[in-house]
Amino acid sequence: MVVLFLVPYLGLSSALQPLTPIIAGAAAYERAGDQPGVGHGQRRLRGRHVLAVQVAQHLPQRRMLLVYGPLLVIGSVLAAAAADPAMFIAGHVLQGLCTSLLLIAAAPPLFLGYPAARLRWSAMIMNMCLFGAVTAGPLIGGAQASFHAWRPLFWIVAGIAAAGLAMSLLTFQDAPPADRAAPRDPAALGLAAAGSVAAFWGASELTTHRFLDPVAVVPLLAGLALIIGLWVYQYHAPRPLLTLRSLASTIPVTGVVVAICAAPRPRRRWD
Repeated sequence: MVVLFLVPYLGLSSALQPLTPIIAGAAAYERAGDQPGVGHGQRRLRGRHVLAVQVAQHLPQRRMLLVYGPLLVIGSVLAAAAADPAMFIAGHVLQGLCTSLLLIAAAPPLFLGYPAARLRWSAMIMNMCLFGAVTAGPLIGGAQASFHAWRPLFWIVAGIAAAGLAMSLLTFQDAPPADRAAPRDPAALGLAAAGSVAAFWGASELTTHRFLDPVAVVPLLAGLALIIGLWVYQYHAPRPLLTLRSLASTIPVTGVVVAICAAPRPRRRWD
């Protein structure tokens, strides 16, 4: 269930680079440089993980799966059947939001609820699937682009999301919220949302502007400053929403560095 919910969007995100011109042409954009949801729409909700953590503390997560799952299916169908850019962006943003919410709602019970003897295999399978999806994405996107089509891939993703929803219904087992006494921290949510939007907006502008162009470097640096401020604020907070102190150990930090270095980077097309 976790793999069905998480892998499709991760693979789709890395597969969009070769499909962007085809999607833009199909969406009948007025300017050839516009990219419906691939550039800005895909990056507007990178602060959603913090929101997912906040929701997970106070609401029953297994019940929330029955909310996130249908929304993921709806978003996937909207993106696959998009008749205009607005419909595509709405569907793709909803896909990203629900995937992040599902990551926090579905993955922790997998590791906390399974016996310790299964932890090694569970972690290995999940890591291989997640990183494998990101790695295979460009290959899948390139293969789909060779047929000059993009909707089949999005409909496949919608079908996988529906399978994940069906499995969540068949395996439903109620569970209480993680910690009702956890703090509600609107400041952390605001910093995460504003910093993520600004940083990724600036990063997306680098595909068409120079690094020192104000339209790119100003939001990029502003977003970076907000994210650093979030880390400092949460690290020193007496009751933090994000438990950063416990993460400041060798293994988690190493994993984050490896994930960053392994992430696919957009390549500039040279005419």
